[in-house]
Amino acid sequence: MAASLRPAVSGASAKYLRRVTTLHGAGLMVGAIVMSLALALLGSIVTAMGMRLILLVPVLVAVALAVLQSMGVRLPQSRWQVPEYWRRTLDAGTLPVVYGAILGLGVFTAVVVGAFWVFLAETLRYPAPVALIGWSAYAVGRMTGFRLALQVHPLEKIFLSAFHQRLLIIATTVVATLVAFV
Repeated sequence: MAASLRPAVSGASAKYLRRVTTLHGAGLMVGAIVMSLALALLGSIVTAMGMRLILLVPVLVAVALAVLQSMGVRLPQSRWQVPEYWRRTLDAGTLPVVYGAILGLGVFTAVVVGAFWVFLAETLRYPAPVALIGWSAYAVGRMTGFRLALQVHPLEKIFLSAFHQRLLIIATTVVATLVAFV
């Protein structure tokens, strides 16, 4: 995402970077709020139907996938973010918001850590206020990463080595599993 907007902000003033980051953050927050409320609503409906136990199925599947990823199995993922022509046709004020909203949903981008799916599945089991807090934290984390990515030159400096990626995957899988079952 930051790499997609980098040409638009390359050499931009600090004020313009703050504007792009703020617009992107607003979009992220909207997407995260929509996702958190949709998942909490779905979980509430399933619970109201007396089938709360079935909500463990997606959590167990997500934990299994995250563990497999920790062992080196590559998980399928979408690299789609937005159509290429949007980058050329949307104005500079709209593009960061649209990107942010899509990324705020979390499922329309590359998910490099399988623990994200545990987080998503676990959201089904929580009430709306807890889901909102969790997804808002997710949006803030993505916004912080976006801002840092815009500041680091060259962008490749932020990429982790394979060893550090594996450590990150294992650590987030352990934390997500503990949160899901403790």
